[in-house]
Amino acid sequence: MSGADRRGRGPGLREVLAIAAVVILAVLAVEAVSAAVPAVHDVFRTVPITVIVLVAGTAVVLALILRRPTGVR
Repeated sequence: MSGADRRGRGPGLREVLAIAAVVILAVLAVEAVSAAVPAVHDVFRTVPITVIVLVAGTAVVLALILRRPTGVR
């Protein structure tokens, strides 16, 4: 479906899965960097970055869903 056809609609399964994949990859990248660099590991041990990233990703998805006009399926 082209962008013009989807105008006014909320995110579909493809968009939700894309956002989920980006969030998961971001969390895995942070974990990989923190495993390789001890100083980064110490910072992320004190800050719950994984939870923050997952909550932010969820908030983005929910905001996109809530912006969908009513009555559109």
